[in-house]
Amino acid sequence: MQAASRHPCLIIVALSVAVLAACSPSSPSPAGACPEGWDQVTEYRLYFGRNDATGAAGAVSDEAWTRFLADTVTPRFPDGLTVTDGAGQWRNDAGEILKEQAKVLTILVWPDDSALSRLNEITAEYESRFDQESVLLTSGPSCASFS
Repeated sequence: MQAASRHPCLIIVALSVAVLAACSPSSPSPAGACPEGWDQVTEYRLYFGRNDATGAAGAVSDEAWTRFLADTVTPRFPDGLTVTDGAGQWRNDAGEILKEQAKVLTILVWPDDSALSRLNEITAEYESRFDQESVLLTSGPSCASFS
C-alpha cells in the first residue's frame, strides 16, 4: 500500500467514515454478542473512485457505473447491497490536491459466507475496466435486524 499522500482512496475513506459513522448502528459488544433478535454479520465497504488513474474526472460515468453494478456486482451479491454517493480528495505525485466523486458500496453477509473472493473479483474488474490504481475494501463485524 502506498503512503497516504499518494493514495486517493485513503482520503475518500477518511471523509466517508466520518459521515457514515453517524448513520451506522453501534458495533457489537466486545464479546461479539448482538442484541436479542439481531444477527451477527460481516459488513464490507468498497470505495470506488470515479476518476481515472491520472486523476482525470469523468472516467466512470453514471451509465458506466450502472452497467458495472448490474453485470459485475449484483450477480455476485444478488441478496442485496447499498450504494452511496461520496466525494473526497487526494494528493497526486505532483503534490496537487485533486477532488474525486466516489461510489461507496456496502454489503452485509453472514459470517460463514465466502464473500471475500467475490469482492476481490469485483475490485479487480473495476480496476481493469476503469483504469483505476486501486479500490479500497474494509470489513468489520456488525449486528443486523430486519423488522
